[in-house]
This record gives sequence, structure tokens and C-alpha cells, in this order.
Amino acid sequence: MDFFEAQDRAKRNTGKLVLLYVLAVIGIIFSVYIISLILFHTQVTVVGGVSFWYPGWLLTVSVLIFLMIGIGTFHRVAQLRKGGSAVAELLGGRRVNPSTTDTSERRLMNIVEEMSIASGLPVPDVYILDNEENINAFAAGFGTNDAAVGVTRGCLEQLTRDELQGVIAHEFSHIFNGDMRLNIRLIGILNGILVIHIMGMILMRSAFYTGAMRSRGNNKGNSAIAILLFGVALIVIGYIGMIFGRMIQSAISRQREFLADAAAVQYTRNPDGLAGALSKIGSKRKGAEIKDGHAMEMSHLFFASSFHSALDKLFATHPPIEDRIKAVAPSFGYGKSSKENRIRQQFQQQHVAGTAEGGGQNRGIGGHAALTPEVILAAIGTIGAGNLNRAGELLREIPQDLRQAAHEPLAAEALIYALLFSTSSGSNNKLPDWFFLDAGEEVGLETEKLIRLLKDADRNWYLPLAELALPSLRHMSKGQYQVFRSVLEKMITEGSPGNLFGFALEKMVTHQLDTAFSDVKKPEIRHHHLKTLGTELSLLLSALSHASDTDTQQAWDAGLQPISRVKPDGMELLPREKCTVKELNHALDELAASANPVKKYVMSAVIHCITSDQKISVEERELTRAISEALDSPIPLGAMG
Repeated sequence: MDFFEAQDRAKRNTGKLVLLYVLAVIGIIFSVYIISLILFHTQVTVVGGVSFWYPGWLLTVSVLIFLMIGIGTFHRVAQLRKGGSAVAELLGGRRVNPSTTDTSERRLMNIVEEMSIASGLPVPDVYILDNEENINAFAAGFGTNDAAVGVTRGCLEQLTRDELQGVIAHEFSHIFNGDMRLNIRLIGILNGILVIHIMGMILMRSAFYTGAMRSRGNNKGNSAIAILLFGVALIVIGYIGMIFGRMIQSAISRQREFLADAAAVQYTRNPDGLAGALSKIGSKRKGAEIKDGHAMEMSHLFFASSFHSALDKLFATHPPIEDRIKAVAPSFGYGKSSKENRIRQQFQQQHVAGTAEGGGQNRGIGGHAALTPEVILAAIGTIGAGNLNRAGELLREIPQDLRQAAHEPLAAEALIYALLFSTSSGSNNKLPDWFFLDAGEEVGLETEKLIRLLKDADRNWYLPLAELALPSLRHMSKGQYQVFRSVLEKMITEGSPGNLFGFALEKMVTHQLDTAFSDVKKPEIRHHHLKTLGTELSLLLSALSHASDTDTQQAWDAGLQPISRVKPDGMELLPREKCTVKELNHALDELAASANPVKKYVMSAVIHCITSDQKISVEERELTRAISEALDSPIPLGAMG
């Protein structure tokens, strides 16, 4: 199963989540109904005894429970609407400054940045749970644009670099597979279910502190006793809700952990790193427990179980540590079993697994027999062999001044301007006068300095630098971002009309940041098939065909080949003058609002178009990776040579 199918599979799991949620709500409603009937309706009798059928009362209870659960759910979802950063902050996380000089924090940031550059994913915000001494980690967010990765203080202090890398790779797998959105929805649902327990605690405490308990033998005292008993009953029912919650967490989370472990080993090519981290958790008395009060409702999104109860044997959110170690590293002293073999087989069948092998009779690219359009497409959403090492080497090659600029808010803004200006054809290294007025004198001077540093820079550094700058840029104010965005758009419209990479880079950056500065995290899907995207797809493929080093018609025909059966009617190769920045801007926005199967077709057409001459230039590689990020379809480093 490829990246796009894995994302859709995660969405389909929402159906299972909704079903379990409905069953939990129904169970709670009937429990409250029966208990309230016993406590408050025992005097209402009919022939043959007490009746348990009062439609009016059932409706009243149902409405009240729906309101309570709904308010609890929507309150938590609204609280987490900022995405991964909101989850991390709710758990008491502290955001790591990208320019940190702390040794352990710098090691963590390097691992996350290497993983991001290697995979093509935007660099997420990184958080540390300073008050948590045990080993654990999590990834949270609604999508790749607002993801956050968090680790406990225990991770930093107790894990080696290889072990920490294995843990981070596990969390990146959850990002690839679309698990995070489901996790946040599950947090909201669990909060709604548990609100019944909270209400029971409030009623019980109110009965104790009103003093009415002291008035015995009167109606007031009897009412207080009834309220107290009802509060106790709600607490018990709250535990029923907790059981349902654990059932939901177990059903959604358990098997995904095996798959994420297998993916982490695939990404790092180092099973002992992940197994070592798991072994250290297994050797501790408290394992990976989290002390924060939200540990139970968020247990499903952690690397290992953050909360333990008597329900663990029946509804554990994570597989046993020993089984996870056996599955990824038998060399740790455990033998192989049929269960482990089934896990591996399921991973091969279901998990994202782009590889550099295969292609058979397909043509190679750039002298690489295995590098074909099909293989490049299959690599989306994964990390191939050696990509992490290549990413680490690439980051070490980038001069410290440029890396430092990517980690400082003002300098990161100037760095994006400098990258765009440096890619403009015919650039005279002199910024226009309007730039200093619009961006500000300080930013202008910093941009000039960075342009000089980029003059002799390797073009392979450009995209990684832009990706490294994203965490710093996400923490601008909304006002600063509006200025930043308007300056970027002006640089593109008034710059070189043929600078497609500059345009794509601007789209990549603004696409990632628009989500961060918007209250709406759920992407709007407007296109579920290619038939409604004929104009937009024609524009994109025409622009890419004109940018080809060889025959334009050949590139166009190659782009149409993989979508021949589903392409919209009337698609035609447009003249270069019609492929304006304004039109391309609109086209990419519409393409980004497509369902995953549509994005897969678009990416296939793009990749076939740029590889029509059986080679990929640096500019084409940059352009394709930028387009892929704008479409939330990350192509890993090295997938295109």
C-alpha cells in the first residue's frame, strides 16, 4: 500500500471510531437512564411491578447526555484546533528553540531535521516534556503542515543517538500514515465520554458541601442523599465510559504500533536502535508512564503506553514491549514466531514501502537502472535506504552561517527572500528599492547579507534551507506573516517570469504556513476526480514541458501517459506566455484541494513529464519536490537521484 492509500486508510478508520463512539454513547445513556429511574422513579408503579419504560424520561436523559458529551468533545477539539503544538502544550511541553545550544536538545533537533530533509516532510515543531522522567514520545497534529513531535526529558537523558533516532522514526511513520488526525479526534471523543465521570464527581462533592446531609428525616435530606447516590452512580458510569474509551483506543492504536515499529526499522536500517529504546522502557518499573493528568486520554498517541490500569490486559493501547522487540530485532535474544512473521508480512502488504529496487523492464533515469517514474512515485511518503545518512551529510555541508539563519525568526524570513532572489534568472544581486520599504530596513540588510552567502552556494542546499526555516517562521505574529506573504507574492510577480522554482518555493512555504496561521486545520477537498481539473493540470504540465531541456511536446506526451484513461477532455499543451505566475498560482491551489487518489495521478503526471528525457536536472528535482510539498505528497531526498 502506497502513501496515498495509507492516508485514505487512516481516514476510513474514522468509520470504526464513529461506530465505537456511538456504542459508547448508547451504553452511557441507558446506564444513566436505568440508574436515574431506580433513584427517582421508584414510586411510579404499574400492575405487575415497576415499569422501566418511560419514553419521555428516556428522551430527556438522551438529550442531556448528548449535550454533555457533545460539549466535552467539542471543547477539547476546539482547544486542540491549533494542531500538534496545542497537544504538546496541553501535556506541559516546552517548544525547543531551533537555534538551541543545549547539547541534548541540539542532538534532538539534528535528528528531527535529518528525518524531515530525508523524507521531504516539513520540519515539525519539537517539544520537550521537562517534567517527565520516563522514556516516551509522541507525534500530534491534523496533518504534515501543523505536526509537532514531542519527547520526554527521560528520552534525552537515557537514550543514545541511535535509540532516539529509532523513536523519532517511529513517530514520523505516524505522520506518513495519517494517524495524527485520527488521534486528535479520539482525544476529543474520550474527553466527551469522560465528562460523565467528572459530572458525577461534581454532584457528589456538592452533596457533601451543601450541609444538607445534616438535615435528616426531611425531604431536603432525602434529596441530598439521592443526589449523592446519583453522583456515585455517574462516577461508576464514568468508569464504564473509561472502559469504552480504552476499547476505542485499543481498537484504533494497537496494530498501528507494530506497523510504525516496522517502518522505523525500514527508515533507519538499524533495528537495534529502536529495540534498545524499547528494552530500556521494559526494564523500568514504571515503564513509559506519564505523570501529566492527560496521560490516560492521550495514551494512544504515545510511543509506549503512558497510562496503566486494571484494563491493560484486555484493552491495552500498545502491544507488550517484549512482543515489539521480538518483531523488530530477534537478535535481542528472542526467537522468531509465526506471529512475528505475520506482522512482517502485514507490514509488507499494508505499509508505505517505497524502494529503490524494481522497475524490471522500465527505463532508467540518469544511468540508474532502478530509478524510474514508477519507483519515484512509490517512494513518496517513505525514507529509502541511505536517505538519512545523505540528509545528515547534506546538513553538515551547509555553512554554519546559513543554518543559523534558518533557525532565527528574522533571519529565517530574510533567508526565504534571499533564496527566491538568488534563483531569479539575470539577477544583479541588487534588491529593488520597494523591497526595503515593504519588508523593512533590518530584514532588507539581512537579506543582502544572505544573498552574498548564497552566491557560491550549492543549489542542493536551497530546499533544505527553506525547510529548516519553517519552524522559526511558524512563530511569527499574524501581522508579521501577512507582511511576509505579501512581499513573497510581490517578489514572484515582479521577478523573472521564467523562475518556476522560485514560484514553486514560494507556494511550498506559503502552503505550509497558511495552515499554521489559520484556525481551520481540516483541508477543504473540492476535487475527487481529474475531470474538474483539466485547465489546472494543463497549465502545470505545460509549464513543466516548457521548462524541459529537450522537446516540449515529448515532455507533454510523457506527462499525459500515466493519466491517459482518466484525464479530462480537452487538455492541450498551452503556449509559454499563457503559463503565467498568476494562473499557475491558482492552478496549484486547486490541485492542492484534491483527494489523495487525484493527487497521486497529478504527481504521476508531473514525474513522467520531468523524466521524459531520462534525466532529472537540479532545477527539475527542486521544482518537483516543491510541488510535492505543496500537494502534501512528500518525495524523499535521493528519490530522484
